[in-house]
Amino acid sequence: MAIIRALALLVALGTPVASARAQSVMVGGAVHGDFQRFDGDATLNRLDGNSVGWMIVGGARFGHFVARGETSGDSTIRNTQSITLTVRGKPATIQSELSHDMRESAALGGYAIDVGGRFEVTGLGGVSFVTVNRAFTSDAAEQVLIPPSTIPTTSVTTRIVDRFTAWTAEADLSLRLSPHLQAIGGVRFQPISLSDDLSGRSFRTLAGMVWQFK
Repeated sequence: MAIIRALALLVALGTPVASARAQSVMVGGAVHGDFQRFDGDATLNRLDGNSVGWMIVGGARFGHFVARGETSGDSTIRNTQSITLTVRGKPATIQSELSHDMRESAALGGYAIDVGGRFEVTGLGGVSFVTVNRAFTSDAAEQVLIPPSTIPTTSVTTRIVDRFTAWTAEADLSLRLSPHLQAIGGVRFQPISLSDDLSGRSFRTLAGMVWQFK
């Protein structure tokens, strides 16, 4: 509901500055590529990775001013590793996987400029409400533990859910294909902040289609 309230506020603030004929509403969708990089030694960092995802967009334009809400989700980024140890005099290969995915909603406001009649350039900024689901799976306990310890029969998975709010910035270029249909492409940047003091950055490229109601 936070994104709905934020979008409503942006719309309300933008309404007085534009004439009725300049107002329009748009809805659409896009696919994106998300490039995530985290701080720290790259050789030890298992969170770095790339993913593809989806995005649903809705918003309004009042003259040059834009209010927009977005919701999106990424595919899972996975890092799998194995290490061989000597356990009770015998080699044992331990397998582990760290995976994570990101879901978010954003409330954005910005400024749009028409270029050459068919193109529109838009700069946006705002806040994102982000949820990151992490899972660490390993068969170490199965390989290393001995009785009387309880030995699991399968790999053990530990899950962590991180929720945070971050600023975000986006720049879009749209091409008007018809009076209502537009093709859109853009880039988006925002920081990532996880609960155990892990920080990084998300850089996205996106492409999609929007339908504009005037």
